[in-house]
Amino acid sequence: AALWHAAVAQAPPGGDRAAVVLVAGPGLPYGAEEVARLARSYRGATRLVGERARVAAVLAALDGARLAHVAAHGTFRSDNPLFSCLAMADGPLTVYDLETLGRAPDTLILSACESGLSGLRPGDELMGLAAAVLSLGTRNLIASVVAVPDEQTASLMLDVHRHLRRGATPAEALCRAQAATMGAGDMRAIAAAAGFICFGAG
Repeated sequence: AALWHAAVAQAPPGGDRAAVVLVAGPGLPYGAEEVARLARSYRGATRLVGERARVAAVLAALDGARLAHVAAHGTFRSDNPLFSCLAMADGPLTVYDLETLGRAPDTLILSACESGLSGLRPGDELMGLAAAVLSLGTRNLIASVVAVPDEQTASLMLDVHRHLRRGATPAEALCRAQAATMGAGDMRAIAAAAGFICFGAG
C-alpha cells in the first residue's frame, strides 16, 4: 500500500526524462524479434540486444528512463529475493544491481518469467525485482508472477505497447491486451496473458 501511494503521489516524468529503452537478454528465441518490432514504433530508442545487453550497459540505460522494456529470462529466488534476477549477456542482473540506480524507469515492462514476485522477509519487508524498482521510483510496472511462454508473451507485449502508444495507461493497456488474448482461444496465449499484472500507479 505504501509503494502504491508513493507511485500515485509522484509527479509524472518531465524535463529530459524522455528516453525509451528496449532490452533483449540471451536465450529467448523471440526476445530479439520482440525488441526489434518495438524499436520500429519508438524512434530513437536505446536498444540493447545480444552482446550489447550486458549488466552495466543495461543499468546505465535504465537509469532515469521514461519507458523501459526488458525481454529476458527471469528467476525469482524465494530463499533470497535479493538474488532474484534477469539474465543478461554477461550474467544475472540482480535486485542488488537495480538498487544502484539513481532512479528506476518511470514505466517498466518486464517481459520475463516470475519478475513480479516478491518475498516477505522479517519486519514485513517485501523483496524482489518488483519491490525494488517500485521503491526506487518506478510508477508503473508490468511483470509476470508465473513462468510464461516466450512466443505468446512476445505477442502480448506488442499488443500492450500498441495500446500505450494510443494513450492508454499501463493498466488499461495490459487489460485490453489480455482481453483480446482471452477471446482468441489459444490456451498457451491465454496462460501467458493471465500471468501478467500491473503494479503501481496504473
